[in-house]
Amino acid sequence: MRRIAVLSGLVLVGGLLGPSTAFADDQSGQNNKENAQWIAVEDQVAVVLPNGETFSGDPGPMDPNDAPDVGTQLFISEVLYATDDGKTKGDKVGRSHIQCTAQVVKFTFLCDAALVFDANNQLLISTHLDFSMEEGAEAFDVAVTGGTGDWFGATGAVTITDISTANETASLYEADVVLPHN
Repeated sequence: MRRIAVLSGLVLVGGLLGPSTAFADDQSGQNNKENAQWIAVEDQVAVVLPNGETFSGDPGPMDPNDAPDVGTQLFISEVLYATDDGKTKGDKVGRSHIQCTAQVVKFTFLCDAALVFDANNQLLISTHLDFSMEEGAEAFDVAVTGGTGDWFGATGAVTITDISTANETASLYEADVVLPHN
């Protein structure tokens, strides 16, 4: 089920160091840059097959070694925790909501995610993932497509690394985001 575990890492970017710092006054006149990291811990998973069958918490009849049917959807929800060192969970700062759809090319998914810190502060990301790789996930980058509130106008990338243990499926999100100058 490693491929599903890797998908759960899809929830973008690392620990919230404080969105209010994203728009800190920049005397140089250049764009503000936000480097933040979070630990994302998966708490909900649902798989929806093209025929509408839905499975929560497990992949249902899907064999993790077989490519899912085109149109199969994967929904993942994670709790986001602040982290200073990329290993230790701090305060809960939000949630991630991820939706991936299986494409025609086997083991290929298009995924969109929202990192929601509160109703007015969200970071949006999107990526194309190829899970035909061998076991053992490597870090991958996800494009930042925008945001709201403190993240309005965000561009850049979030690097996601699988840091799962035997007891929990988790990812480290490391954001390298550029915010427009106010």
